[in-house]
Order: sequence, then structure tokens, then C-alpha cells
Amino acid sequence: MKPGDLVRNKNSESGELGIFVGRRKFKNSRGKEYYYVCSEVYWPQRKKVGTIQTNLIELVKEQF
Repeated sequence: MKPGDLVRNKNSESGELGIFVGRRKFKNSRGKEYYYVCSEVYWPQRKKVGTIQTNLIELVKEQF
């Protein structure tokens, strides 16, 4: 996935759609070598950007 791609929240019963913004890396409290990476998505219905586990979204349409 790349920024601008249309994605679907697989966890949403309504099939919520959003626009993939990118990935975000968080430091784990265990030390510098452990990181948690998730996706950032703009959700138009919520009117905000939120983080979500990457495996919980699927690509609907690539940006041209």
C-alpha cells in the first residue's frame, strides 16, 4: 500500500472505507530494538486520521 490508496477496515461490519496515509513506528517499552509498526488511515466518516493494525485493512483501489 502507498499513500492515497483506498482501503477497507476488515473489522468494520459496515465495510468502512478510508485513505491510507502511511505507516507509523512506535518504540516499545522493552528497549530500542523492539518496535510496533501500524498503519495510519484517514477515515472520512470519522473526519480524522487514526492508527490501525495493518492486517486489519485491505486494499480496495490503488491511487493512479
